[in-house]
Amino acid sequence: MSFFARVEAVCAEAVERAFAVAFPSALEPVQIARKLVAAFESGAAASGRGGRRFVVRLNPADYARFATDRSYLERQWSAMLAHLAERSGRPQRRPEVCAESDASVAGGTVAVSVEALPEAERLALRVRKGLPQDARVVLDRTLILGRDASSDLVLLDPRVSRRHVEVALEAGRWHFRDLGSANGTRQNGARTPAGELGLGDVLGLGDTELLVEPDDAALPA
Repeated sequence: MSFFARVEAVCAEAVERAFAVAFPSALEPVQIARKLVAAFESGAAASGRGGRRFVVRLNPADYARFATDRSYLERQWSAMLAHLAERSGRPQRRPEVCAESDASVAGGTVAVSVEALPEAERLALRVRKGLPQDARVVLDRTLILGRDASSDLVLLDPRVSRRHVEVALEAGRWHFRDLGSANGTRQNGARTPAGELGLGDVLGLGDTELLVEPDDAALPA
């Protein structure tokens, strides 16, 4: 964000807070969603592939009003930002959203802070487009992806070869290698026979897309 854009954002927030104090009104989830979209698009605290956590800071009274539906709203806001992340085409970890009570925030307003997330120690591949939908496999050994029943991740896509791609650990990093498939392999939209895989990368095999994401079982509670 440029210097002038930052100044404009600070001024806008000051005006918003002053208006809220003078003319208090009920804060709605859609207003929070707009604020989250603005924070996402600003690229605040961009941290490479470690990803970002968006903290929605609310006045205690507003936080209490949303308490019953907080978990549901956090999931919906997270899904909204995840959709924006996918549309951006830039490899990145799925954004997270959480709400917190903050007495310094004026009633009827919302402040959004952005935190950098650490890179995941262990990764998994998940089918984000294609069948079987949301099927996933942990990257913990050399894997074969394809239509063959012996594959470590069996993909139900006629444009995927029987043994399409191999994923293996090389020098401490995960790499993929096309196994001479008929339709080739794409990484983040670009056709390539081999490459390194990182958090947020998308592998395209035929009409199927596989997302590299954190292995949830390996993440701390």
